Formats: sequence, C-alpha cells, structure tokens
Amino acid sequence: MIEYVESNLLLINLQVFIISILVFFVGYTFAPTAYYKNIRWLTAYPLWVSKKLEKLTKINWNPVVLFFFLLIINSISLFAGLLSGLAPILPVLYALSVGFNIGVITYHNLKGKLYYAALLNPVALFELPAAFIVFTMAFQYNLQIINLNILNIHPATFQEYINVFLYLVIPLLTIASIVETTLIIISKKINPDDNDIDSLS
Repeated sequence: MIEYVESNLLLINLQVFIISILVFFVGYTFAPTAYYKNIRWLTAYPLWVSKKLEKLTKINWNPVVLFFFLLIINSISLFAGLLSGLAPILPVLYALSVGFNIGVITYHNLKGKLYYAALLNPVALFELPAAFIVFTMAFQYNLQIINLNILNIHPATFQEYINVFLYLVIPLLTIASIVETTLIIISKKINPDDNDIDSLS
C-alpha cells in the first residue's frame, strides 16, 4: 500500500505543485480587497455559500451523517477541480476561484481577523494539501493535452490521476472530515450558538 502511494506521488511534479499553491494564494490574497470594496459580482457566490453554511450549522447533526456530508461535498468539489484539467485554462481559473471563495468566506466569518492564520487550522492542514494535489494534477493534464511540457512533467493518463484522487486525495479528505466533525461536535457542546462548517466548496 505504501509503495502504491509512493508511486502515485511520483506523478506529482514539485514545480507544478508549488505553482498550484501560488495560484490558490493569488485568489486568497485578492479576496479581502474584493470583500472590502464590495465587488458584488465576485463576492455574491461565496457570501451565498457562507449564508448556507450558517444555516447548516444550526442543524442538530448526527455525527455520522455530518461526517459523510462533509466528505461528499468536499470530494465533489475537488473532483470537479480534477475534471477542470480536461479544458484549457480552466484549472487556473478553478484554483483561483477556490482560493478566492475560501478567502471571502474566511474574511467574512472572521471579520478580517487572523486571516492567514486561519489556514493553519487542523481541518485545513488536510484539506489544503488535498486541494493542491488536485490542482497540480489538473494543471499537469492540461499542459499534457495542449502538448506544452515545459516543466518535464511525467506523462500520465487521466485514469492514473483518478487513481491518485481515490488513493491519496480521498484519504486526506476523510481525515479532514473526521477532524472537522469532531471539532463541530465539541464546539456545539461548549457553545451551542457558535458553530461553523468550513469546507472547500
């Protein structure tokens, strides 16, 4: 199993991985400006998502249901990111939008406080690497289909990237969902009126 994970990791180009992180942070860094200047056509969607998440936190979740809910919505979101690799330029736009949307939601919920430190929370420590791996695979496959191999990317089929998603990304999201479910339950017991569901949606 360990060997299989290692072979999957070999498909991830370190340079592209770093680029995917930078693209995400471009969106995340711009989010406070868009929020502060109230650029509605950019902030409308993440603020709508934020309102929906606020309503969801008021539900008295069964822990198992909550776990699967978090796992499913995050898995769907990141699988859509992987599929973006099938269309030119779309992976870049997707990574930017994820960074931006998370940024707007975070800035809105925290009122601008501890904005970057918020990314060091226990859930994000598993969700973000999963997202960066997905962005990397989408970038790599995108470069491959347009025949632009400028970073010595190891050729791979889309099925191989799906395997990486199943055997590397899903386990990371599973751990993140377990951690997030636990934190939400603990938070609900300590302060029933102050709970938050934060995903990569």
